[in-house]
Order: sequence, then C-alpha cells, then structure tokens
Amino acid sequence: MDQTRDQILLLEDIQQRLERLENQQWEQAIGKIDLGQFAIDLRRARVGVFPDEYCTGNIWDVLLELYEAKRSGAKLRLSEISEKAKISEKLVLRYIDLLSADGFLYHEQHIGDEPYILLTDKAMTKIAQLFEYIRVGMDKPVGLRGIADNDMTVSNKVSAGLG
Repeated sequence: MDQTRDQILLLEDIQQRLERLENQQWEQAIGKIDLGQFAIDLRRARVGVFPDEYCTGNIWDVLLELYEAKRSGAKLRLSEISEKAKISEKLVLRYIDLLSADGFLYHEQHIGDEPYILLTDKAMTKIAQLFEYIRVGMDKPVGLRGIADNDMTVSNKVSAGLG
C-alpha cells in the first residue's frame, strides 16, 4: 500500500516537473518572438494560403477558434463559436455555410442537440501550412517577413510593366 502511494507521489512530482519545464520552454520561445511582427506576418501570409474572403471580417476569428478547439480536442457548436469569437450567431452561420461549401468544415450531428462544427483535415492542413510558412519566415529579415518569393516576383513584374 505504501509502495503504491509512493509511486503515485513520485509520478505526480514528475508530472509537475514536466509541466514547469514545458512552461519554461514556452516562455523562452515566446521571448524570442516579436509578437507584433508575428501578427503582421500572420495577417499577410494568410492571404496567400486562404481565399481572399477568408481574410476579411470575422471569418478568420471563426477559423482560429475552430482550429484551437480541434487542436485541443474540443468540439464547438454554433452558439459556442459565436460566444468565443464575439460574433452574432447569424453571422457565424453565414461563415459556416461559406467554409462548409469550400470543404473546410463539417457538421457532427447529435440527436436532439445542436451539431458540432469541426474543421476538416483540409482546413487543418492549410492552417498548419500557414503557421509553418510564418515560422520559416521568422528567419527572414524583418522587411521580407510574410512576403513569399513569388509575391516579390509578381510585384517586380507589375512595377516593370508600369514603368
């Protein structure tokens, strides 16, 4: 009995130490990131990954709420998305229809309950691509962050055509 209790206490101690270590690593990682620049990079980069209409208004907030929910293993209903994103249910429903039509969302129905709204693998892949693009871009000089190489080529062509 005492041996089992000692093992449980040891496991709890190990878990607490791991949590502290994880928090320290997170704090160190965040300390290295210029959050303002990260926000700018995110805003610019999403246009290259998602359709233009996803990058305006509150639809982006809906996508991020659903991404965070899926990443953490949670499921959200329309009313919960509305509450978390601070957007009316009517507008969230319009966004859900748009995202569903593009294959980014699906509904998980439960008898008698409001359905869960979940991101598809396609949406998770797109968001992961976006975050990876930004992560890799953080190594670029500040003036070039969030600008893809092909974006620079296109702007050079446009500038050359105007001159």
